[in-house]
Amino acid sequence: MNSDKSSDGSSRRVGMTTQILTGLFLGIACGLFFGEECGRIAFLGDAFVGLLRMAVLPYIGISLVVSLGRLTWPEIRRSIRIGGCVLLVLWAITLLTIAALPSVFPPWKSGSFFSSALIENAAPTDLLSYFIPANIFESLSENQVPAVILFCIFCGIGVSQVRNRAALLEPLEVAAKALLRVSEIITRLAPIGIFAIAADTAGTASLSEIVRLQAYLVAYAGGAVFLGFIVLPLLVTTLTPLSYRQVFQVAKEPMLTAMVTGKLIIVLPMLVQNTERLLRKISSDADRSHTPSVDGVYAIAYPFPHAGKLLSMLFIPFVAWFLGNPLEQREYPQLLSTGLFSYFGGPLVAIPFLLDQMRLPHDMFQLFLISGVFGERLGDAVGAIHLTTLTLISIFGFRRKLRFSFSAILKYIGVVSLTGLLILIAVRYSLYHSIAVADQRSDVIARMQLLQHPVDHSVIRQGAPNPDPLKDGETLLQRIRRRGVLRVGYNEDKMPFAFFNSQSDLVGYDIDMAHALARDLKVSLEFVRFDRTTLESQLNEDHFDVVMSGLVGTLERSEVMQHTTSYMDLNLALVVPDYRTREFKTLDSIRKTSQLRIGFVDLSRGFEERLRLLLPEVELVELKDNLEFFHDSETEVDALLMSAETGSFFAITHPEFEVVVPKGLKVKLPLFYAIANQDAGMREFLQHWISLREKDGTSREYYDHWIRGITTESRGPRWSVIRDVLHWQ
Repeated sequence: MNSDKSSDGSSRRVGMTTQILTGLFLGIACGLFFGEECGRIAFLGDAFVGLLRMAVLPYIGISLVVSLGRLTWPEIRRSIRIGGCVLLVLWAITLLTIAALPSVFPPWKSGSFFSSALIENAAPTDLLSYFIPANIFESLSENQVPAVILFCIFCGIGVSQVRNRAALLEPLEVAAKALLRVSEIITRLAPIGIFAIAADTAGTASLSEIVRLQAYLVAYAGGAVFLGFIVLPLLVTTLTPLSYRQVFQVAKEPMLTAMVTGKLIIVLPMLVQNTERLLRKISSDADRSHTPSVDGVYAIAYPFPHAGKLLSMLFIPFVAWFLGNPLEQREYPQLLSTGLFSYFGGPLVAIPFLLDQMRLPHDMFQLFLISGVFGERLGDAVGAIHLTTLTLISIFGFRRKLRFSFSAILKYIGVVSLTGLLILIAVRYSLYHSIAVADQRSDVIARMQLLQHPVDHSVIRQGAPNPDPLKDGETLLQRIRRRGVLRVGYNEDKMPFAFFNSQSDLVGYDIDMAHALARDLKVSLEFVRFDRTTLESQLNEDHFDVVMSGLVGTLERSEVMQHTTSYMDLNLALVVPDYRTREFKTLDSIRKTSQLRIGFVDLSRGFEERLRLLLPEVELVELKDNLEFFHDSETEVDALLMSAETGSFFAITHPEFEVVVPKGLKVKLPLFYAIANQDAGMREFLQHWISLREKDGTSREYYDHWIRGITTESRGPRWSVIRDVLHWQ
């Protein structure tokens, strides 16, 4: 009889697995065939996930109260002690895997656009709001699982201390079984829901967005396979009487469902049912007495960071590698310990926090969100086997049936180590031979174009006075309108405000602004080159009407030329060889470095003197231009003082350098537009025009494009068989 039941149950489970896989593959095929048209059935997948989530959180809470309420206080403490030890072991294995995986990244030199993370201190993570349910009803409505679980744990412990607790536990147990039955019924819809989710994902996800994440996703997948199919299930088979096949009888369907839906919480009822079914086969009623219930263990374990979730911490070493400055080994203890703590708030809280902690551009978080389409779903599959491993080992430990065989543990360590080494070699080989190098940021900069269509213009590379001098009593604005030409001073050494791209076009933030100004005045443009040393005389000799080229405001310039107020404040930083960044992290470390020479190009004399007082042991060297530091090896200058915004651009085109803002150095560099002929009227007009462009969003759009490297590009329809092969659309 037992054999028949086992056979029926097994065939039923295999049938559901087959249905789920069929729905998955049919959904992918449908998405590839119909493309973005599959977005229309996304509501089916959303409805399926919503139905599953509907009953899960109440079920977890009630089961937790019932499970803990039945135990005595010594039994509760023993459960926590055993489960805690198992959880710590799983965390340690996962963190070691994360520390090993960055070794697969191939050599890479790159840089990044300016990010506020360079100048901002890391914000503290408020984990209390995730765990302390000040208002349990609000926590329930906002789906704050950790807060709800904590509340239910305290309720369960409170119930365990009450004498007539059976009067409460019996109806709660009935409610828990009813909710589990609801989840069981909804689970039968899994093939339909998974089909809709797979079709929508395959039909709408842009593979081109994943190119930049190739190294991270391949390494993440290698780590997920290692943990999900080797480390965790073999740990169960080593410490318990269970076989590898029995472990995956529990985890197989939940892993598939979690991977497709991207929602680990909705598979908890499936895990509970499969685990209870397995334990009923291999244990007696005596074993189950005074033992924490399966649903209670799963409910307690779920809020803690699981292996799949922690594995996404690999994104931080990936970002550092991608930007050309890989993390050093001594930085990993801080990353892993801080990361483990922050992951109690979830990856969406942890990743921005860790980016700030490791002084990496916060803008890279957008890449992490893109990776969630693939990485997060794979992580939830690993999360399912993590919860299975934790629950099975904890229950066998509570029943005193764990096996600690020295030979078995030694064999486990050998198999895991050998398999891990083979996976590292395979992933490293794969990345070395397939990593996309087309994303070199220097190429992106070389190809950058003006955001708006340029007005008619010419570029005069040799300075010369305006061929049409001002008439008596004529203002600059009057002459501009009379001639129909606006003359703008530029210098190509002012990236990203003015420079020549690979097509020899003059581009940049201020060049875009100059075209916008000419467009508003309905005139053409003449760009006239200026030299920093002759700027004052060129203004006086009427070479140009205004200077729009990242001009730094200084006291000396304010005394000799008319100019606007600051239209942008830059942040002072240092550009240094990437292998020396640690020497310049703080002002104290700079002071301790002997015979240090720092170059500068365009600074106020007053600030130069202040800097000499701040760093008396440092020799300041004035350079002819910025390129002298990057191209002339004979300068013997250790670092270049410039704005972080400009330095980020140079670091992209020269990836062997990096931008550093030393801790304790908070200095702003104002930029302004200079006006010729001491023309106050032109100054007032230009000041008003800048204000209007700030209010209508033009300045912000140009800032995002030229300073932060964010460009909004229109994306055509996704590739699909129906559109690109059959041409039915």
